[in-house]
Parts: sequence; structure tokens; C-alpha cells
Amino acid sequence: MKEQIQLFNSVDAAKILGVNVSTIKRWTDEGKLPCIKTAGGHRKFQMEHLAQFLEQNKKKTERVNLFPIESDSDLNISQRVMKGDFEFLIDYVQEQVRLGYRDRVQQVMNGLYLGQYPLYVIYDKLVTQVLHRFGELWESSKITVTEEHLYTQVVRDSIIRLQGIIKIPTEKIGKAFCMIMSTELHDIALKMVDHVLELRGFQVLNSGQMTPTLNIEKIFELYRPDRLYISSTVVLDLNSAQAEFDKLCYIAKDFGAQVFVGGRGFDQLHLNTCPVLKARLFTFKDVFAS
Repeated sequence: MKEQIQLFNSVDAAKILGVNVSTIKRWTDEGKLPCIKTAGGHRKFQMEHLAQFLEQNKKKTERVNLFPIESDSDLNISQRVMKGDFEFLIDYVQEQVRLGYRDRVQQVMNGLYLGQYPLYVIYDKLVTQVLHRFGELWESSKITVTEEHLYTQVVRDSIIRLQGIIKIPTEKIGKAFCMIMSTELHDIALKMVDHVLELRGFQVLNSGQMTPTLNIEKIFELYRPDRLYISSTVVLDLNSAQAEFDKLCYIAKDFGAQVFVGGRGFDQLHLNTCPVLKARLFTFKDVFAS
């Protein structure tokens, strides 16, 4: 089933942009603020419309309510988003994830992005910190593996929804292939790498979970990526993981591609065996700068 896109009316848009409804009407009539007009003539706005308007009118962000205001609690969260109070927002988002409120998690991410925080900052200072907390709770047996997977999926769904308001460059600067090691399931960090690279202007190929290395050469033959990004979270068998990493590096070398790696799994592997290793990435800011 196709996911329903959230629509805002003129009152909602006015609250978010910090203006009155008549200003919203004027901006839409002047073509400054995109909208959807219903058969009855009502204006409806997607978050993408508001993001596009703010991108083109950066000076207006000083009055923006970066979180939809319906209560005093919402006003507090909007102010925290506006100030970039990540210490507070980590606690808030962790609780919303635990409760399964994807819409509230997404609203915080949307607000930060509308407030001109770079995507890598949102991922480094908020999303990664929340994921680390749940990982630590699982490692200390305070939550079950099922709970950890559930919470991770809530975060994953939220970052995918965030992509709907991000403007992707049409002109591409390269082609990147993203993958995780073949025995691993967690690909959320790789998905965020995918998003940051796409925002930079790369055409991104992402193979997702448990990609067998048997036919990786075929991917390189078909798509000719000039970069290979590998993520590893947990190494279960050191020898097989090292052999797999070495194989991927030599395939990349044969096709003239550079290799970038990230994740705690690479703490256990020998990286000097890779002749085309360009960098080990520790943050999403590193990915953006790679």
C-alpha cells in the first residue's frame, strides 16, 4: 500500500512558517509558496513545499516554528529544535522511538532540516546517538533483540520519510556502490551514508542486507561505480570477514574504484591489506567530506 503523504492546511503552514494565514495566501497567489489546490479551492501543503520555500527564502527562517505547534509542549520542542539543543532532542526522540511514534521522530528531523542543519549534523548529533543508546541497552540485556530491531526500524522509517523534503542535485559527480558485509543485517548506517552521498550529488547503488560477494564483479561490470562504501557493525567470524573484505578490495582495484569503510566491525579487520582504501569513516561528516 502506498504511504499517504502528510498534507498541511493554510493554518498549519502559517504556524510552521511563523506568519499569519493571509500571508500564506498572498505567497501562494504570488507563486512564492507552492501548494496543492483541492477541487474546493482549499490550499494544501506538503513538507516539501515548505522546505523549498525556506531554501529559497533563508532570511525568513528566523520566525519559523520548526515543529508543528499545538500545545505548550510542542512550543518547547520547536524552540529546542530551533536552538539545536541536541542533548534534549536525543532524550525526546529516544522516548518517541520507544513509544513507536514515527511521526514525532520525523517532525524533529524535518524541523532540524528546515532550520538549515546539514543532513550529516542531524545524523551525527541525533540519529546516531539515539541508535547507540538502544544498542547499549541491548548489549546490557535491558531490552530484547526484538525491541532493538523494532526501535531501529522506527528510526529507519523516519529517515526515509525525511528524504521526501531533501532536494537532490540533478547533476551527478560520480557513482557510489554501498554495501554491508554479507553476514550482517543492520544496514541503517549504510542507508544514511546513501542519503549523504546522494545529497552530495552521487548516483548511489545500495545493495541492502546480506549481499553475497559471489557476484559482486557483475555489479561493477554493469554499473562501473568509482567508489565502494562498505559498512560493518559486528564481525562474527574474523577469518571469513577478512577474506571477504580483501576480495572486495581487489575487485574494486580491478575496476579502478576507491574503497571507503565505516563501522565498529572494522576495528577487528586488517585494513592495510586493501590497496585502494581511501579512508575509514567515523562520522557522517566524514562521509560528506569524503
